[in-house]
This record gives sequence, C-alpha cells and structure tokens, in this order.
Amino acid sequence: MNKIIRHLGACALLAFAASQPALAQGDAAKSVEAANAAWDKAFNSGDAHALAALYDEKAVVSPGNGKAVKGRADIEKLFKGAFGAGFRDHKTEVVAAHRDGKVIYETANWSAVSEKDGKKTEYKGVLLKVMTLGSDGKWRASAHTWNAAP
Repeated sequence: MNKIIRHLGACALLAFAASQPALAQGDAAKSVEAANAAWDKAFNSGDAHALAALYDEKAVVSPGNGKAVKGRADIEKLFKGAFGAGFRDHKTEVVAAHRDGKVIYETANWSAVSEKDGKKTEYKGVLLKVMTLGSDGKWRASAHTWNAAP
C-alpha cells in the first residue's frame, strides 16, 4: 500500500512539474497580449506620450536603421516622427514569448500602414522586445528593436 501511495505521489509531483512551463508560458502570453494591445492602442491613437510611457525610463529602442534611442523623451520623439510620416494601423502578432521571473522576452510579427500624399504603403517586419515587471505591477519595455520592409 505504501509503495502505491509513493508511486501515485511521485506521478502527481511529475505531472505538476511538467505543467509548470505551460503555466509560465500561458502567463507570459497573457501579459504580452495585454502589453501589445496597450501598445497598438497608443500607437493607433497617435499618442506618442502615452506610447513612450509604456517603456522603462531608461529603455533602449532601435527602429532597425542602425541607430538607437534611449529614454522616454527620445522614444517619444521617435514615435512623433513616425506619426508625422503618416504611420498608423499598427498590429502585433506574437510568435513566441517566454517569462523568466520579472522579465518577458517576446518575438512578434508586426504590420503598419504609412499614408503620405494620398499614397498608402504597408510595412511589416519582426520585432524583439524585452519587458520588465515594475514595482507597480506593470510590464514596460526595456529593450525593443524591429526590422521593416514595405
């Protein structure tokens, strides 16, 4: 009887341990989806200030042009420039996300439209984002880079 109980206990422990990565991934996916929805909403409303607030104060962003900007003020300027160039209709689709404690790594496909002088150009690419959990319980991007192709 004791042997059967030990085996059942071991099986339950293994089943619980095996389920943990799935739980962590599910938690990461939920957090990433919520963060991406907030990001797309701020971008699509043209609110560079709200968009910059979704980044850590010392975040680094590289828009795939070989340059990087650091800090919310410069991130806000970067997105003001994008809005001035007619960018809108941003969509993010998660490819993979992984949470490790207070850090989430995300790879996603993105798309957006630029409209200038009545001409629409759709852009798309892949992004890599690292988000950290703040003491206020909010996830903020601390590093974000992407590539783009029309």
